[in-house]
Amino acid sequence: MRHPRPPRFTRRHVLVLALAAALAGGAVFAETGTVLKATEVRNEPLGSAEVLAKLAAKDTVEITARQGAWAGVTTSGGVAGWARILNLRTGSGLPGNDGGSSLVAAFRTGSSGTAVSTGVKGLSGDQLMSASANTADLQLLDSYAASVDQARQFAAQVPLSSQKVAYLEEGKRNRGNR
Repeated sequence: MRHPRPPRFTRRHVLVLALAAALAGGAVFAETGTVLKATEVRNEPLGSAEVLAKLAAKDTVEITARQGAWAGVTTSGGVAGWARILNLRTGSGLPGNDGGSSLVAAFRTGSSGTAVSTGVKGLSGDQLMSASANTADLQLLDSYAASVDQARQFAAQVPLSSQKVAYLEEGKRNRGNR
């Protein structure tokens, strides 16, 4: 009895399978997000970048990337750009109603995706370790500082007077400092 010969895969077959896996993997790792408040989609992750579209609260977007305080998004109308990440909530917001994406999120981030947090996870450890001071900007900021004499001269031009203010005692801070 002859055993059937296993199929031979050519390089073309392997490339097609690898491409299909890559495309399917990209679709799995994209997240659905809900717009929390009206926001703009910009062509770059910058507040000064061109506005491509405006989103209303409760609109749904596909989150495709993250960069600093920005999320790469694709709108339901097909517009691709960047939105502020704090204006978005990932997932549906309803436990167990996410089509299994919470399982994917648990493997990707160690979280089930049901908790909401604010903040920016924008800098990697490598970026923090390689950070350096921008001495030109520091010098520019220093040039804006006023000396004590300049401050007194300004105060003399308008009805300002100096007052001594006591420091707060350690146990008596206001609510904003908790």
